[in-house]
Amino acid sequence: MLLGGAAWAGGAPKADFSKLEPTAKATPPAQGDKPHPVVARLLTDQTTAAAGSTVRVGVHLEQAPEWHTYWKSPGDIGLPTSIRWKLPDGFGVGPQLFPVPQRYEAEGMVSYGYHPEVLHTALLTVPAGTPPGKVTLEADVEWLVCKTSCIPGSVHLVSTLEIGAAAKPAPWQPLFDHYGAQLPTPPDKLDTLSVRAVVGCAQVAADGPFRAAFELKAKPGHTLTPPQAGTWPTFTAIAGLDWLVSGVEVKPQADGVIIVVDGTTLTPAPLPAKDEVGGLVQVQVDGAWVRTEHAVPLTWAAKGTACAASADPIWAAAGVKPDPTAGAAAKAPEPAKAPEPAKAEPPKPAPVVDEAKAPPPPVDPGSWSPVVIVGNLLLALLGGLILNIMPCVLPVLTLKLYGLVEQAGIPDAEKRKAGLAYTAGIVASFWALAAAVWGARAVLGMQVGWGFQFQYPGYVAALATLVYLFGLSLFGVFELPTVGAGSADELSQKEGMAGYFFTGVFATLVATPCSAPFLGTAIAFAFQAPTPLLFVAFTAIGLGLASPFLLVAWVPAAYRLLPRPGAWMDAFKQLLGFSLMATTVWLFDVLAAQLGVDGASGFLGFLVFVSIGAWVFGRWGGLGAEPLEQLRALAAGVLIAAIGGSWLLDLTPAEAADCDDGSSVKTELSFAEEIPWQPFHEQRVTALAGKTLFLDFTADWCVSCKVNEKTVLESSSVRGAMEKLKVVPLKADWTRRDAVIGAWLERYQRAGVPMYLVIPPSGVKDAILLPEVITPDMVIGALETAAKG
Repeated sequence: MLLGGAAWAGGAPKADFSKLEPTAKATPPAQGDKPHPVVARLLTDQTTAAAGSTVRVGVHLEQAPEWHTYWKSPGDIGLPTSIRWKLPDGFGVGPQLFPVPQRYEAEGMVSYGYHPEVLHTALLTVPAGTPPGKVTLEADVEWLVCKTSCIPGSVHLVSTLEIGAAAKPAPWQPLFDHYGAQLPTPPDKLDTLSVRAVVGCAQVAADGPFRAAFELKAKPGHTLTPPQAGTWPTFTAIAGLDWLVSGVEVKPQADGVIIVVDGTTLTPAPLPAKDEVGGLVQVQVDGAWVRTEHAVPLTWAAKGTACAASADPIWAAAGVKPDPTAGAAAKAPEPAKAPEPAKAEPPKPAPVVDEAKAPPPPVDPGSWSPVVIVGNLLLALLGGLILNIMPCVLPVLTLKLYGLVEQAGIPDAEKRKAGLAYTAGIVASFWALAAAVWGARAVLGMQVGWGFQFQYPGYVAALATLVYLFGLSLFGVFELPTVGAGSADELSQKEGMAGYFFTGVFATLVATPCSAPFLGTAIAFAFQAPTPLLFVAFTAIGLGLASPFLLVAWVPAAYRLLPRPGAWMDAFKQLLGFSLMATTVWLFDVLAAQLGVDGASGFLGFLVFVSIGAWVFGRWGGLGAEPLEQLRALAAGVLIAAIGGSWLLDLTPAEAADCDDGSSVKTELSFAEEIPWQPFHEQRVTALAGKTLFLDFTADWCVSCKVNEKTVLESSSVRGAMEKLKVVPLKADWTRRDAVIGAWLERYQRAGVPMYLVIPPSGVKDAILLPEVITPDMVIGALETAAKG
């Protein structure tokens, strides 16, 4: 719902954009089967510019009917449009200018933005001595456009500018003039209005309330029209970096108006050296709208600092006390012969949070459209399929294919049953995992992500023991009897459906610490989706994971591609055993990071007892033994392992040895032999403002993370680029539960690790998010882009 037409003149002159060069206009990708509601264009107000001159350059956004983009302080919802310029050497560009916005209100939420079009401008400086000819201008533009739902958009725009002896205006120069008239007038350029601002306390304490007042008066010889009830706007707060607005009140006076702003400071670390509180002022003077942005500096002090209240007469005139904690307001003296205009309703202020701690945006119900749902389910299916070639799962899949080769003589119907049993084990496991995610979030209120169960030592120890036992069985230490087989010959030829089912379970257990291409997007979708879609998405991942084995089991032509049985199979079986021993070593490394040296040593001792128990079962409960003998041998083996576990096993997580609080930073780094990682900490991110940062969100149990670190991040080319560009690398270790790291993952809509983030000197708002599977060129390109920005 659009409100307050007085805030924005509108009626922009229509320009003939058909004269633009083709590369100067770009339309973002379509959303499903519909075109994107925004068309972006890169414009200059001159087709030819002289060397040493300034040119107005701008990004024109044309929105579809009923859609709008946002102002620099968007209000209760929305994100401002951002422009990152890429210009020839020597060219300079001023700050991005936002025209006065319109006001929108829906469901009690107020926001500020533009419809049906807007031109964001800046001043481009052409360096003196630039030779005649064409130069290329580029801009990366990002925006959020909303109707009943919101769609992000981004585009890379390219245009050319002719450098000549004299300037020549462009056909769309009237468009620049129109939007130039919508820009707020700088306070020192005001001819008819004076603005004065005061903060209530000499120092503003961190994590506390404060008050500021803005006095608007017409200059001598001019008349200010008092605001009328229900009109907008008189004052619109512009959010600061470390404070939020809690209230705005307009106080009409005989000769003007006083605007009282109540705010609350956050608790930044360190306290900012410079901050300010201000907003957009719009009043009528001599019947014409005057618009300006005015701010007053905030002087910060430590939390709990007492207020040294201002004695400025503006507070008595406004009828409030300068210190918002001082109790009831003093009654203001009645100005002589003051009119009694109705009090204008102020716009609802925009809540602001520290951008490094900002929560993820809420999921818009419109994002659950059929096109979006089907697209993400296809990504889930494809991601599950790719999991089969990840280091976690490949040994298990190979083992099951080996089982089909070994049982070449079984009927096709039995092969199909085996495929279904394996698939059922995987899907059932993913359902159990979805139920655990739902219970942890909805019932326990926990923050969970993909692979969250690996943050619990008990789960890692149980899985490591299972993998170790599986490896011992491949080495021939023992073999599991198959339910339903009646003879030793049947046992050697038939694994049984239960075996395939539990191998599917096992494949799921070892798959969850891996992340594959396309899987991260699908998992993030599933973790934000309603409960039914969560289960459907996890089912799709499971079917993708099971599909190769299911294909071989059900399609005779695919089965014939497998090698024929032979003597090679015994050696191959033992080779697979070594792969499972390697998996056990990896899981032990994860457990050691969680339990410490003593706990890890105890677990190794426990595995010795497990080995003895497995040997006892294999020696006296083999395939040829009677069922009662097998049961006795199994009980003996379990008892031996239990004795060792009760004596040696301690799964209590060790206390974290790292007491780093992020207060210290290192910027002089050497990348000669390895990346000099510093521990991730939000305070360290703040302290390193102005530097290019590379954030590696990882975990010891994440195989994909380790592969990327060894093959990509620690490569000489990436280390060399980091050293050349003076990048500061930070490692966020999610091996143990960490609410802060979990919040960062949610903020960028990632359900788990790995996540790679490049933060340019301009700050977190311009962060570059890399995919889960990376290459050296991809990382180096992102680092170079960030350093230039």
